[in-house]
Amino acid sequence: MSAVLLSLGLAASLVACSSGNEQPEAAAEDSRSHGQSSPTLEAGDDFSQGGMVVTAQCSPGDSGGGLVTVDGWNPQTLQKMAHAEFQLPDTVLTKPEKVRPGTALEGLCAPDSRISSGDILAVRSLFDRDFTKLAVVVQDPESMATHVGYVDRSSKLTDLTGPEDFGNTPHEDNAAMAPDGNAVWFTSEVDDTDRIASRAVTGDHKTDEQPIENVGESHLFVVGTPATAVVGGSARLSPDGKRLLAEGKLLQLPADRRVIGPEMIGQAPSVSCGESGSAAPIRWIDNDTVLCDGPGGRFSTLDVAPNAKPSAPILPANDHNNYVLGISPDGQRFAFLSVMESERHYYVSDLQPGSVPTKIEPPAEFSKMIGALFVLDWR
Repeated sequence: MSAVLLSLGLAASLVACSSGNEQPEAAAEDSRSHGQSSPTLEAGDDFSQGGMVVTAQCSPGDSGGGLVTVDGWNPQTLQKMAHAEFQLPDTVLTKPEKVRPGTALEGLCAPDSRISSGDILAVRSLFDRDFTKLAVVVQDPESMATHVGYVDRSSKLTDLTGPEDFGNTPHEDNAAMAPDGNAVWFTSEVDDTDRIASRAVTGDHKTDEQPIENVGESHLFVVGTPATAVVGGSARLSPDGKRLLAEGKLLQLPADRRVIGPEMIGQAPSVSCGESGSAAPIRWIDNDTVLCDGPGGRFSTLDVAPNAKPSAPILPANDHNNYVLGISPDGQRFAFLSVMESERHYYVSDLQPGSVPTKIEPPAEFSKMIGALFVLDWR
């Protein structure tokens, strides 16, 4: 569920949408080359300014590494406001083929042909708040040890695991950057026990860790300040940062807890978008309301209060595959990509039941990038 959102900036009604999370199409093969074209418009490197949508794309190398580019766009004019690049050494894992080692870079660099971006928070957590550092997992091709660290905009790799002493081979995965950029969080396997830990990016990189339930195929993401690390899938954070939707569960984030594992998510109450179980919550509209998918790609809204019922369908009956891209901060409109065979069209719609969506035509500059952009943030 998370995609190319830039064209939607043409609509005045979406001047300040929330971050896009549903991206149905992977990067096209012709976008996978190592070289990336220079920005058509001059852009700085300041991502701290507001009023931009931030996207990323990745060109992975044949044997590891690659190039990750991050761009910030003015949602009204589509002018590029900020640009950064992260050149990844060949030892950085971008497309592992097994459950371990794990890295959210797989979702950015080697997505499926039709990606359901349930791990958008894990991909966003690869970066710090203003996109100056990118958390990575590096692997020794001989010992198969995995270390965690980060790459900065100058392409410098900092290995936070450090040199290996005689003893257990490090198996550290799922590197995620704290929003303030001061620490890298990760999962590790020690004596057949999964652990979650963090290392400061400065000082002696001392590890702070604790046991956690089985990580499995889940990724790690980090939210808030002070940072809270969460292991789970299909997660969405409420606008106020206090509640989490994860795997159909609604979790109130404890203010005094820095680590949340799968067991805690599993014990949280479920959020149901209908008795049939065929619809699921996919996005926050506001701190108390979510957007639900469902049969026929028509969507509905739901108050997360107990025993609340979903609204009537928002969109007219259709036979398309519809993927949510973003929701306006006032909770009144949403944008979505509609796919029918090889056709892809962009629409804006009110969130009221029975709304008729408006089709938006993307400019030529962005049409060629369809499927190659991963929306990380709308600030």
